[in-house]
Amino acid sequence: MSSIEILPDVLEYNPPLTEQSTEYATISNNSSDTIAFKVKTTAPKYYCVRPNAAVVAPGETVQIQVIFLGLPEEPKLDSKCKDKFLVITLPAPHDLGDKSVAEAWSDLESEFSAQAVSKKIKVRYAQKMRPEVVDVEDENTIPVATKKEAVEEEEEEEKETSSSNDVTPTSASAEPSTDKNNEDVTSEKKSEEEIKEDSKAAPESPALYPPIIVALVAILVALIVRQYYF
Repeated sequence: MSSIEILPDVLEYNPPLTEQSTEYATISNNSSDTIAFKVKTTAPKYYCVRPNAAVVAPGETVQIQVIFLGLPEEPKLDSKCKDKFLVITLPAPHDLGDKSVAEAWSDLESEFSAQAVSKKIKVRYAQKMRPEVVDVEDENTIPVATKKEAVEEEEEEEKETSSSNDVTPTSASAEPSTDKNNEDVTSEKKSEEEIKEDSKAAPESPALYPPIIVALVAILVALIVRQYYF
């Protein structure tokens, strides 16, 4: 077991990711010396770390608040977060005096860089839980497809019933009248055609005039001849 333990490996933030939320990291000093730590991040605009630099006495554990400030809008489903944190620890055996860890960090780093212990912590966005579709069968509930099929079956049964039943009196009286009218129209057409054929076959009255005139002329001629010769 290492004398310096930094947890966790991943900080996971739950939706809604547009709101502020807080997760925690811990630094445990299992050594006999005082250590100092400093936290860096790749996305300082979206996180606030408290404390971001401090000392840890031997045998103590310090809890660090990693406050996620929230995104402008919800990320897409299954999107991966690339944000990371780097926690660096250095021995701090000397009294820092009035200096803060942040102010004395460069001096500690130049003196104890070979003894530095660091750890990367990744950030993960927890995905929204997709609503599960539960099949709940109710006696009074009929699926839409089944309802449609039932309506179609009822319509088909009504059609078959109406076609198999006797025809109503109104429709029965209408059909013969229609046939009779058709027969009357046909007979009228036939009679007109017959009249036309008869009129074509019979000689027109003007055709009788020439024989009569010839007979009259013959009688007149006979009277004139008889008057002069007898």
